Amino acid sequence: MRCSTLEAARATMQSIKPFRATFVQQVYYDEELAIEEKGDLLFVHPRRIRWTYRDPELKIFLLEADRYRFYEPEARQLTLGVMRGRQGGWIWQLLASTDVDVVESCPPSGKEMVLRDPVDGTRFQLRLDDQHRVVRVEHMDSGGARHVYLLQDYRARVAVSGDEFQLEIPEDTEVVNMDAESP
Repeated sequence: MRCSTLEAARATMQSIKPFRATFVQQVYYDEELAIEEKGDLLFVHPRRIRWTYRDPELKIFLLEADRYRFYEPEARQLTLGVMRGRQGGWIWQLLASTDVDVVESCPPSGKEMVLRDPVDGTRFQLRLDDQHRVVRVEHMDSGGARHVYLLQDYRARVAVSGDEFQLEIPEDTEVVNMDAESP
């Protein structure tokens, strides 16, 4: 399905990258807010993204190509993994996708759309601002939790330093490799 809203969002994403934005992530169970976290997003391209959670505690999620690293300093844990089979399933990858099957609905308002992950069927409801930037994303996870991401304070065409995708990990940090083969 052709979707002018998606095309406008893609064009905006291309014209402002790399960009930074602030975010609020909310997780609801049975319609009750269970978790609220805040931080900063650095988007270089759909497969190179940094989410820095600052409140209530520091956490860093790095995505590079199909590999991710999730560092939780307070827990002294680094989780490593591969996004195997999920190339389309993150909102930025869905926005950049040329797969016409990702569009579930595209109302004529030009402010909202629903994208569906072709791998697992997850639905992402998106709301855009007047400049066609994503300002709200909502989806349900497989456990029934509703996730809401609110994005604001976009800063376009920002400088990206070489160390923003590097992590300094203390030696006593537990490393959990989600890609390791089970015995």
